[in-house]
Amino acid sequence: MAETDEEFASVESLMEALYRSISGPPGGQDWALSRRLYHPCVRLVRTRLGADGKPVALSMSGEEYEANAKTLLADTPFYEVETERRVVRFGNVAQVFSAYEARSAPAGGEILKRGMNLAHLYHDGARWWLMHLLWDDERPGVTVPAEIFRDWKDVGV
Repeated sequence: MAETDEEFASVESLMEALYRSISGPPGGQDWALSRRLYHPCVRLVRTRLGADGKPVALSMSGEEYEANAKTLLADTPFYEVETERRVVRFGNVAQVFSAYEARSAPAGGEILKRGMNLAHLYHDGARWWLMHLLWDDERPGVTVPAEIFRDWKDVGV
């Protein structure tokens, strides 16, 4: 078993590494760890509202995301942590609903944002891979739905 196979042998270990990789002081993200998480065909999709108030989705490869995030986080302390998770697994695929909050310091710190990551994972028989990550941030009128974590149960895990 290869080192990365052991490193990402569980959904939990992959999700913990995902949050660890994006967190750090200004410019201090662990891009080598991010690249180990990503399947070669990974897509990362940042959603937001445009200046006109309409939804916008920016779909990026792993390399495009890294370049984009390096620019955004070059001067910003950014510590993103998972606050809740639900997993639906079927065979070699899993859908992870992962609520998060980003702060300006690793312990405490100002809350920069909250939102939800939707991660599609693939298990190749040895390890989990991040195939797709789609996310949105909370904003007026849009909050992470508590019932996902209160009422839903993990399935297939």
